[in-house]
Amino acid sequence: RQDDIVGTSSKDGSYTRQRRKDAMIVEQLLDRLLREYQYSTEFTNDDIHDPNNVNARTYNLAIKAWANANVRGSAEKAERVLKRLKVANINQGKSVAPTASLQPDLYSFAYCYAAWYREAIFAERSNMKASSVAMRKADSVLKSMKQVLMKRTDQSQPLNLVEDVNSLLVMWSNTNVNLPDLSDYFLKFVEFESRGSQDMWFNTRSYNLVINAWAKSGSRQSINRAESLLRDMERSDRVSPDVLSYSGVISSIAKSKKATDAKKAEDILRRMSNVNGVRPDNVIFNQVMNIYCKKGTKGSAEHCERLLKRMEHLSAQGNRQVAPDVRTYNIILSAYANEKGPADAEKVLQRLEMHRNIKPNSITYTTCMDSYAKRGDAHNNLRILSLMEKSYENGNLQAKPTRRTYVSALNSLAKSGRGDAGSRAEALVQTMEKMSQSGDSDLKPDTTVYNVLINCHKNSAARAEKVLYRMGKRDVVSYSSVINVYSKMGGVKAATRAQALLDEMQKEDVKPNAHTFNSAITAWSRSGSKGSALKAEILLKNMEDLYEAGNKSLQPSAQVYTSVISAWAKSNEPGSALRAEILLKLMWAMYKRGNKSVKPNVQTFTSVISAWAKSRDNKAGEKAEALIDQMINLYEKGDKDVRPNVLSFTSAIHAYARIGARDGAQRGEDLLKKMKSIGVKPNLQTYNVLISLWGNSQQMGAGKKAESILTKLEDEFRNGNKDMRPTVVSYTSCISAWAKSPDHGKAERASAVLGRMKEMHALGNIADRPNEFSYTAVINACATTYGDQDEKQDAFRIAYSTFKEMSESDDLSPNHVTYSTFFRAISKLMPNGEKKESMVSAAFRLCLRDGQCDSNCLFHMKNAASPELVADLLGCSDPSEAASLTVDELPHEWTRNIKHAPRRNNIK
Repeated sequence: RQDDIVGTSSKDGSYTRQRRKDAMIVEQLLDRLLREYQYSTEFTNDDIHDPNNVNARTYNLAIKAWANANVRGSAEKAERVLKRLKVANINQGKSVAPTASLQPDLYSFAYCYAAWYREAIFAERSNMKASSVAMRKADSVLKSMKQVLMKRTDQSQPLNLVEDVNSLLVMWSNTNVNLPDLSDYFLKFVEFESRGSQDMWFNTRSYNLVINAWAKSGSRQSINRAESLLRDMERSDRVSPDVLSYSGVISSIAKSKKATDAKKAEDILRRMSNVNGVRPDNVIFNQVMNIYCKKGTKGSAEHCERLLKRMEHLSAQGNRQVAPDVRTYNIILSAYANEKGPADAEKVLQRLEMHRNIKPNSITYTTCMDSYAKRGDAHNNLRILSLMEKSYENGNLQAKPTRRTYVSALNSLAKSGRGDAGSRAEALVQTMEKMSQSGDSDLKPDTTVYNVLINCHKNSAARAEKVLYRMGKRDVVSYSSVINVYSKMGGVKAATRAQALLDEMQKEDVKPNAHTFNSAITAWSRSGSKGSALKAEILLKNMEDLYEAGNKSLQPSAQVYTSVISAWAKSNEPGSALRAEILLKLMWAMYKRGNKSVKPNVQTFTSVISAWAKSRDNKAGEKAEALIDQMINLYEKGDKDVRPNVLSFTSAIHAYARIGARDGAQRGEDLLKKMKSIGVKPNLQTYNVLISLWGNSQQMGAGKKAESILTKLEDEFRNGNKDMRPTVVSYTSCISAWAKSPDHGKAERASAVLGRMKEMHALGNIADRPNEFSYTAVINACATTYGDQDEKQDAFRIAYSTFKEMSESDDLSPNHVTYSTFFRAISKLMPNGEKKESMVSAAFRLCLRDGQCDSNCLFHMKNAASPELVADLLGCSDPSEAASLTVDELPHEWTRNIKHAPRRNNIK
């Protein structure tokens, strides 16, 4: 049994024990044969020279078994068997006429050499001294081979060991993919030691086998070592390179990730053209083209076109083997698709359709379709499919659509975002099903087809789930795709169904992967239901338990932990921010213990900061800022993954805004400075939150500071920064900042901001016109004005004109907050008298007409009006009865249109 069959990747003790046991069994069988052989020669008349008896090959099998075992001590045991063979050969020579039956041969020494060489490489990882000893042992075995096989006194009949050497090189190439040095060292030894001998030890194929061994290995030095062997062949007078020699070197280059290696492959092709007797064929040209194609660098398509012209030129000169074929054009099409896009790729398809001798095949059309599918261009993808079907119907049998073709069409629909993607995809799959039922079994939809169909229904979880139960065999991708659709829907029903599918797949013995669990966790995170974060964390715990039980594919990653943290951030439950931060600390602890997959990143930190921002904890701002400081500290020490981004800083600033801290504005400005110090640019949301912070501060000059930020946004927008276009939130927050400030003249300043907003909207500079909150904020600035009678009179004039403009607008109407605020303005700004009574009466009648009378309106109206007017307005005979009247006792018509706005978590 060979290592590549048994599984060299196995690291457990059972593998080592099995390999050692195999070798011991083989050697025990050898001992048994020897005992039987000895018995037969002593007590029977059997011919000892019968080739069916014990010979060198019998010993070789035992040597090979220990060599293949590749466990500690196996090389020493392999050499022990070799020594037994040598002793048996000597003893045989003493007892009878010497024969070759027990003469150690090439395989005897080669197997033993391989055992020591492997042990040297194995020991090199931990013990250089042991590695050196093993390598000397390998050299010693080769020297013994030289003495026995390469220094023969009788040269009258030259040996031809080429086939044996090549057989060994093939075996080592297949069983030691990661050890091409083994073959390389052996070939160079026999090449050097056989110089001057008439024996044949190697040929061109020997070199080609070693070159291919290097190509298969994909090691860093494979290109240089393969090229070195090729140069040795070019300089040698014993072997000459052929097409396969050059092709092998190009194959080693093809595995390189360096963009410059495509040029190196073309240089090899050019060298080949200059060698006498070696004629390039289209296979080797296609190899070089394919390297350019896969690199996808600028100019790769042009390089392929140039090589195509060279092929056509050589073909015209008589080398028909180099004539371009359909694969040549397919590679050129791929090069255009990778470098320039689907439109240029389709032009190659059109060239091929018009070609005299070559017709496009299914790969040609499918590759062109794939280039459109990558961009989500379903229209053009399906158009190419239609062309392909027509080509097949017109007699081009090589253009028959395959299952892979339809998968490309389905992928294009899945990525297109089209509303009809699901229905179009269903039609394609039904077509495949009908053709399959008609006898075309190659088009029978498989699991991959149905999985892509599920992705086409990403906007309809119900349809995606129908596909899941319609398909035959369901795999982890099938379930994960449907769970992912539910995770994007939001809501408790979607999360519950995602959880049910996760439970079901495990009952069906379909093992979920990390993506499956993450989608289910995300579903709970977006559900918004009570207890959803805890359910997400329970799923995380299940992943951890399954991973500890041996399912290594379920190792929770940083993304999974971040999803759970995000679930806590969105939950708004008591203690959620603390739970989020505990998970962050757990991730750091595991990372420091060596678990690199759970290293927290900027998204992880930002989710925890967001949790604190939404918590309304008194220390939320400080907690959020401490996390920002930790991120900056780590970033400055070289950890680029945790560099705070604009969302990190904005969430931290928002944490101060949510708790309404008096010093929040200054702390927000400090965070803004930190933000700029590491090169992070604030965005519109950042400045909107800062404006709100200055409003919450209620400091002298807060309104002016908020307006300066608004002016900065306007200036940046006028200078071409479209991302800084102020919104209705920007202006309304600024007006509110003036309203909350203790500054004189704030009513006029607030009204001026509203005027600027109307002007910007009229000019088309902002999309939103002022809303009821904007007008109400101006009235509030008037209602909270303090000062002499002249200032109050000016403030009421602004409040009245703002209220009047809003009432007469076709697009806006005062709400219950507007009326309540206007009553406060009347109460505080107007002197008692008939005008005040008349104003209260008119405003309250409008309020009742609009059905906007809530408890605040009733309270502030009572404060603004005389008891007699209150009684009259409320229809009470006695002022004392009117004074005790509550909003619950009012007619429904008076309160019918009250809509309490939901609490907002984010400032946008």
